[in-house]
Amino acid sequence: MFKSQQRIAPAPDQEFPAFAERKLVVFDVDHSRCVTVILPATEEMDQLVKQRAEAALKQATAHEEERKAALLREEATKKPSESYASTLRKSTNPFSIPDERDALQAQYDQQRQSLVGPRQGFLAQVQAYAWDEPIKLLEQAAGSPDKQMRERDQALFLKLKERGAFRSVGNRCAADRALDRLRALRSQQPHFGEVIDLIQGQILLTQELDQPVRLPPILLAGAPGVGKTHFTLELARTLERPIHRHSLDSSVTGDALMGSDRHWGNTETGLVFNAVCLSDRADPIVLLDEIDKTTAHRSSNPLAPLHSLLEPVTATAIKDISAGITFDASHVFWIATANDLLHVPAPIQSRLRIFHIQSPTAEQAIELAQTVAAAVHTRFTAFDPPSRRVVTPLAHLTPREQIQALEQAYARALVNGRRHLVQRDLPAAVLNGDDIGSTNDRFLH
Repeated sequence: MFKSQQRIAPAPDQEFPAFAERKLVVFDVDHSRCVTVILPATEEMDQLVKQRAEAALKQATAHEEERKAALLREEATKKPSESYASTLRKSTNPFSIPDERDALQAQYDQQRQSLVGPRQGFLAQVQAYAWDEPIKLLEQAAGSPDKQMRERDQALFLKLKERGAFRSVGNRCAADRALDRLRALRSQQPHFGEVIDLIQGQILLTQELDQPVRLPPILLAGAPGVGKTHFTLELARTLERPIHRHSLDSSVTGDALMGSDRHWGNTETGLVFNAVCLSDRADPIVLLDEIDKTTAHRSSNPLAPLHSLLEPVTATAIKDISAGITFDASHVFWIATANDLLHVPAPIQSRLRIFHIQSPTAEQAIELAQTVAAAVHTRFTAFDPPSRRVVTPLAHLTPREQIQALEQAYARALVNGRRHLVQRDLPAAVLNGDDIGSTNDRFLH
C-alpha cells in the first residue's frame, strides 16, 4: 500500500523532520494508479497515507461495481419487453443461441475496450475463459431431455453472462500492501518464515516483470497442532484473497474439485469452477487440508485432478466436468497440508514446494497465542482485549484448542458480569496443563 522504509535525514542546519518516500493511491476518472511522493516521515502522515489508500480502494471497488451494473442496465434496455424471467416462464427453450452469442461478443468487446491502458489500482483484470464458452451451456440445455438439467445449465449461463469473461486479480498496489502485511505475519508466526520468504520473493519478482502475482503451489508438512491450517487462513487475510477449504480426509473421488459426471441427476460443478468462474476473483486460495488422508480406490482417485491443476501450463485450460466449461485456473494459489509425507503420492509431491514446519519455540508459541487471541477478540469487541497474563497459559495448546478455550472464557466472564477476562475464566484443564481436546501434540510441554 505504501512504503516508509527509506528515510532521508535532514541537513544539520534544518529544523524540519526527516522525509520518506510513500506510494500514494490516486483514483482518476475510471481507474486508480500509484504515485511516489516525498512526505514528512511522521506517524500522523503514515496514518493519512493509509486512510488515502483505503479511500482509493473503496472508490475503485465502487466504480467497478457501477461499471458492471451499467453493462447489465444497457443489456436490459435492448429488449425491455422480454426479461429473462418472463421468457423462462413462456418456454422450456427461452434462449436464442445466435442472439446470445452476439450479446456475449458485444459484452466482451466492451469489457476489453474498457481495460485498455494502464490499470495500476489494487485490482487488475484477466480473462477467465473464452468469451463464447458460456454458449456451451445453452447448447447442452437445448439437447437435454432432463428439465432439471436444462434449468440448471440456463441458470449457470445467466450467472456467467452477468459477470462476463474477465475476473479480478491483485495488482501492483495490492502487492505493496501484501508485502507490508507479510512482515507483520512473520513477526506473529515466525516458524513459517521460509513460506513467507517464498511468497515475498514471488511478489517482488512479478512486480519487477509488471505481471499479476502468481504463487507456486505449496505443501505444509508437519505434526498435528503446529498451526498449518491457522497459518493458511491468516495468510488469506494478509494477501486479501478469498479462500476455499477442501478437506480430503473423506474424499473418494475428484468430483468435488472438477465437477461430477453429467449422467448423474444430482451433478454439481466443482470447487475450482465455483471459486473462479462464479466469483469476482481469478486468484483465490484453495486449501487442500490433510492431503495425506486420501485413499485411492480402484475406480477413482480423489487426487487425480491435481495432476493438471498444479501444473502451470495445463492449469490455463481446465474443464469442469459438470458444466462443460473450459477456464483458466492458473492464478489459483494452492496450499496443501499433510502430517505424513509418506502417504502423499510422489507425482503430487513433485508438483508442490514442500515446507517442513516445526513446532514453535516457547517464545514463538506465546506470540502465536497472542495472534490467535487477537483474532478471536474481533468477534467479542464489547470486551476488553485479553491481557498477556490471560493468553500465556494457552500457549501449550493448538490454535483450534486456544479458540475453544477463549470462547469458553468470554462466556464465563459474561456470566460473572464482566467485560474483561481473567485467568480463572479459562477452562480448568488449561490452567492445570491438561488436554482439553483430542490432540496430544503441544507447543509447550
